[in-house]
Amino acid sequence: MNSFTERVAGMDIAHQLMAEPGRWIDLGHSRLPYWVIGRGPDLVLVHGWPVDGRTWRRIVPVLAQHFTCHVIDLPGSGRSTWSEDTPRGCDGLTTCLRQALQRMDLAERFGFVAFDSGGGFARKVAAEMPQRIAGLALGNTETPKDYSRLFHAALRKGRQFGARTIMRLGLQFASVREKAWLSSATDPALRRELADLFLRPLARDGRRFAGIFVLADKLRAEDFDGCYEAHQKISAPVRLIWGTKDPWFKLDAAQRMVTQFAGPTELIEIEGGKLFVHEEFPDRFSQLVVDHFTQAFDTASL
Repeated sequence: MNSFTERVAGMDIAHQLMAEPGRWIDLGHSRLPYWVIGRGPDLVLVHGWPVDGRTWRRIVPVLAQHFTCHVIDLPGSGRSTWSEDTPRGCDGLTTCLRQALQRMDLAERFGFVAFDSGGGFARKVAAEMPQRIAGLALGNTETPKDYSRLFHAALRKGRQFGARTIMRLGLQFASVREKAWLSSATDPALRRELADLFLRPLARDGRRFAGIFVLADKLRAEDFDGCYEAHQKISAPVRLIWGTKDPWFKLDAAQRMVTQFAGPTELIEIEGGKLFVHEEFPDRFSQLVVDHFTQAFDTASL
């Protein structure tokens, strides 16, 4: 395709993620919007907190030229529905991801693309079904048993009495919504976009605001420690794509994490990137994912 055709096709794919989903995954306790976009080997894209599947809007148009992308909103996020019976916390959303995979149209082998808390859920699930995993591509994500002071402090503050009320009040102000992204993205224009896309709806809708606590309520950093044991069960190739300026999951911790995986693992640094490295550097991130899984699926087919 020429560049104009590619741009038009990319805009159409991005629009699909912004529009209402064509499918839903019913977990009984939750209903998850489900998009299947592209052709080729299967990739499951798992978002982090407090965003949803729309965070992949710049990534999927590139990946869909090579792979079939399976995108969902996890319970409590985006356009998902949830109930009092929805499993909570890190283990709960790992369970939800596992249940969702059972209802997806996936081939026997597939890959995970994930970041932030989504990377934690994906690693735990991958360790439970190593024979089905062709590979993982992970943006900045939890580094088990090796957390930053900022991560510990933020979760501790979030558990304090009245924290939820203060957060909801703060989100009423555009300046606060934008400031919330200072540690996650460098570009002011991107921070405004993220604030409008993911935080403004939380300020306007009490139900959507409550949904983010399906994960966050009583969450502790140590809840992700299970990823340490999971790493030792993952023999598929892993590519870590890391923003070097992330204060949440620091580069030196990621460097130490490389040695924990059972299979071939590499860390690729993106200079200047923060937590949402896939949002800040979508072209670079996408190409690294394409290259990784092109090789991973070719190797898996031998």
